[in-house]
Amino acid sequence: MEFYLDEKQRKKRRRILKLKIFATVTVFLFLLSGFFYLIAFSQIFKIKSIFAVSENAKYNLEADKLVGDLKNFFVSRSKISKFLGGDNILVWSGGISDFLKTQPIFSVLEINKNYFKREISIKFEKRERYGVWCQKNAACWWIDKNGIVFEKAPKVEGEMILKVNDNSDQQLDFGKGVLRDDLFKNLIKIFEILQKTGINIKTLYIENLALEEIEARPLINSIPQIYFSLRLDPAFALSAIKSFKKIGLNKIKYIDFRIENRVYYKLK
Repeated sequence: MEFYLDEKQRKKRRRILKLKIFATVTVFLFLLSGFFYLIAFSQIFKIKSIFAVSENAKYNLEADKLVGDLKNFFVSRSKISKFLGGDNILVWSGGISDFLKTQPIFSVLEINKNYFKREISIKFEKRERYGVWCQKNAACWWIDKNGIVFEKAPKVEGEMILKVNDNSDQQLDFGKGVLRDDLFKNLIKIFEILQKTGINIKTLYIENLALEEIEARPLINSIPQIYFSLRLDPAFALSAIKSFKKIGLNKIKYIDFRIENRVYYKLK
């Protein structure tokens, strides 16, 4: 008789346990479906407005395209993002560095979200074209004032645009620099010195990047070849070139600034 009661109690306990499990699962699924509906279909996370602004007014005309590109980018990151769509504020999260890898033309890209107002504001700036960097395989690239490669460029001729013909074997890539920061800063100074001294040379040549040297090759005989070291601040060359101009640059075959604070030259 006691065995029968114990078995009956055990069955009752199992039924109660099953009911508790069923109730727990039901409540969980109910909450989960409610949470899913809240995220996917309610207006709580639906974006009211998206606006992109640049400090450079001329780029604001491209703001709509940037917003569209960012929407496509965030939506394509996962199946969940694709399901939620680009108008869901939760989708706009992380991954900016990955976007910039495919869009190196942007130097600044900041996304700020206001969940309460359901607004997204985008601050962006584009890289300005400083000059053209051409490799010996005839590929040319636009670089900005920091030496960052961001766009393919045509092969330009003449002395209208700042250009470097790089005959080394270095591999360039979008979003990467053509030189170390310190070397590129000296390159900018070299271009500035040539401009200040009135020498119309805007094309420089690198033959061996390991030597960290660069050469100005004039197109006319009245200007000498000029050698610079990218490792050295070329400021000392400014006064020297002005002195050579008094002598007459047409009388000089080459000028060498590759040793700090020393000038070597050869007359024709």
